[in-house]
Amino acid sequence: MADITTQKLPSPTLHHLSSSSSLRVVWALEELSMSSGLEYNLKNYKRVKGRAPEELKKVFPLGKSPILEIPGVNLFRPLPFLHDDSNNNETKTIVTESRLILQLLSDQYSNGEWVPETDEDKERDTYFLEFANSSFTGVVNSIIYFEIIPTMSPWLVRPLMSAIFNPIAKILKQGLNPHFDLMERALSDEKPWFSGAKIGLADFTLSFPMDTADQRQYLDEKKYPKLAGWVKRVHDRPAYQNALKEGGSYDLVRYDN
Repeated sequence: MADITTQKLPSPTLHHLSSSSSLRVVWALEELSMSSGLEYNLKNYKRVKGRAPEELKKVFPLGKSPILEIPGVNLFRPLPFLHDDSNNNETKTIVTESRLILQLLSDQYSNGEWVPETDEDKERDTYFLEFANSSFTGVVNSIIYFEIIPTMSPWLVRPLMSAIFNPIAKILKQGLNPHFDLMERALSDEKPWFSGAKIGLADFTLSFPMDTADQRQYLDEKKYPKLAGWVKRVHDRPAYQNALKEGGSYDLVRYDN
C-alpha cells in the first residue's frame, strides 16, 4: 500500500455486516477514534436469512463484509480492472479482507500505536496474524459447518442430520486443544497480548475466531485461564464495547436467524 502518512486522509467508510468478522474492524476504528479522534462513517447491513444482502455486491463484487471505502484517493488498487468496469470516474479506494483493512488503518490512520516495539514482538505479531487467519480459523470454521448443517436442514430430516453431523463436530472440536494450548502458553504478565507487550494487529485479528469460540462455548475457561483473561481484556476495552453498540447484532451462534 502506498505510504502517504504525511497527508491527511479523508474519513473512511466501513460497510459492516451484522454478526460477522467485520466487528473487529469496527473495534479498531473505535480504538483510533478514542486515541486520535479519527472520524469514520459506518454503514450497517443486516443479514437476510443468515446471509449478506445483495446490496453489498454493489460495493464489491464478492458481496462480503468488511469493506473499507476511502473517497478521493487511490491508495490500493490490486484489481485495477474493477475500477475500469466502473461507470463513473470517481476516485476512491476500496479495500476488502479484514487483515488488509487492519493493516491499512495501522499504516495510514494510526500513530504507530499498534506496531510492536521490539523485534521479538514483531515476529510474534507476524506469527499470530498468520495463525489467526490460517490454522486457527480453519479449525473453527470446520466445526461451525458441521454444527450448522443440521439446523439448516428441513425439520423432518433434522434429527437424522444431527445424528450424522454432531458427532463429527465433536471430533473436530478436539482439534482446537493444541491451538488453545499454544495460545495459553504465549500469554504472560510481560506479554498479555498476542502482539506482545501491547495490543496490536494480531489481537484484533484473533478477536473474531476467539469470540466465535467463546459464544459457541468451545473454550474451557478453567483449563485456559490466561486465554479467558485475554478475552475479558478485549471485551472490557471501551472501544470494543462501543463497537458492539455501533455495529448492531453480534450473534455468532445463530447469525441473526
